[in-house]
Amino acid sequence: SVVPETKFFTIFETKVDTVYVEKKVKEEVINEDAYGDRNYGHSIRGLNSRELKQKLQKNGFKNLENVDFSKMRRLWLLYNYNDMLMNVHVLTDFPVSMIYSFFIIEATNAGIETDLWRLHANAGGVKALKGHGTVTYRTREVIGGRNKYIKAKFFSSKNTKDGIALWSGVLNSDRYKKCKVFDEKPPKLYKKICKCIYKSGYHTDTDYEFRASLMTEYWNLKKHLPE
Repeated sequence: SVVPETKFFTIFETKVDTVYVEKKVKEEVINEDAYGDRNYGHSIRGLNSRELKQKLQKNGFKNLENVDFSKMRRLWLLYNYNDMLMNVHVLTDFPVSMIYSFFIIEATNAGIETDLWRLHANAGGVKALKGHGTVTYRTREVIGGRNKYIKAKFFSSKNTKDGIALWSGVLNSDRYKKCKVFDEKPPKLYKKICKCIYKSGYHTDTDYEFRASLMTEYWNLKKHLPE
């Protein structure tokens, strides 16, 4: 099967040649129905590894024998949020694997949605935006090479659709345009994207390689999804 990223990026899957998404299909593939629940991970937080595996298998997930508990949780998130993540890909021209990576880091913790996403529809950990609601949370920032925990204001939205539109707007700002034009193969491509976004000021965490590893994980997890 072939799952496209974006016309700017070369993506290689097993025995699959390069695939592109043309901008002419941009408006046609946005699925408004994808903007729904923000509690998928939260709803399975009480399940242990055995129980979660049984739930996934009942829903048609494949080859779970060597998938650990944390990845099974992220599988459940991917299964339920993939259409939404594809929408952000279409809206921004960033690879869907990058959108997945940033969503996992900014909007979830141990496979469970953070309150910033679950209650305030902020999928990207984006700070307060002028003209929009705000909420204050304690957050980790890397300052002077050290982890610091501070209180910061983040944007807060009333519904998922508006929250996704705000996040997409941030990713479409001029500062990130140069992060969409690399001509590389994975995994070097993923590292370049994540490093560029870090250097452009999206976040202060210097571990952009971890974000790149989650881009690879996106494609690996898709192999376990139901048909």
